[in-house]
Amino acid sequence: MLSAVTVGCQRFRMPPSPLFDIDLAAAFRKTVAMEQSLNGRYHVAGMAIPTSDMPGHRALHDRVTAALDTCVESQSVEFKESAAWRVLELKIVRTALAMANLRDGGLLIIGVGERGTAWDVSGISDEHLTTYDVDHVVETINRFASPPVAATMVTVSRNERRFLAIQIYEFGDTPIVCRRDGAGLRQGAVYVRPPGISQTTEIRSAEQMHDLLELAAEKRARRILETARRIGLEMPPSSRPFDEELGGL
Repeated sequence: MLSAVTVGCQRFRMPPSPLFDIDLAAAFRKTVAMEQSLNGRYHVAGMAIPTSDMPGHRALHDRVTAALDTCVESQSVEFKESAAWRVLELKIVRTALAMANLRDGGLLIIGVGERGTAWDVSGISDEHLTTYDVDHVVETINRFASPPVAATMVTVSRNERRFLAIQIYEFGDTPIVCRRDGAGLRQGAVYVRPPGISQTTEIRSAEQMHDLLELAAEKRARRILETARRIGLEMPPSSRPFDEELGGL
């Protein structure tokens, strides 16, 4: 006979265990309670977070350590104090949507907080780190992003402390638009990082929109040229020799 187990608002059917003297219902409740306490939601563990000392992450490691050495936030670098995923979730999403609209993308580093006029570079706690999962973080970002955002997440060790780094890549062909509402997020909004400050805002001026569309047009033009070369089309000659012959007339 199946026994029924209720967890929160959900009811599960549990098979009996004739081979072992184990209270499966109690064990199931305990497991779910542990997951909920970590993430505040039902969660299935996915890909382990890689470390930045792996050969494929060397450039990202250098970029993170340089940011930690200077402790300067910028248009493309933002720090977050150590906290569980459920605490920072939508803040990370909002920042990721904006950084994806930057040339060369941006970098989020978790484990650095401000203390008055000083920075606390103490890293991310083990308790908080266990609440992050690579697949879940990227999936959550892309529930709000249209088109999808590409991201890489690694842990970085420095001075016997660990930091969690999320690298957000520049959009492919089309700028990123928010596809649904959330805390601090608005469906249809386009988020950017204004030059000279570490802040995420919606596009509010024609100049910001022009800069983003110019980047998109540049990427489209580059892709068209790459496609033309790949299929063997002959590119038109440069106009520079003709201009030189005119002598500036």
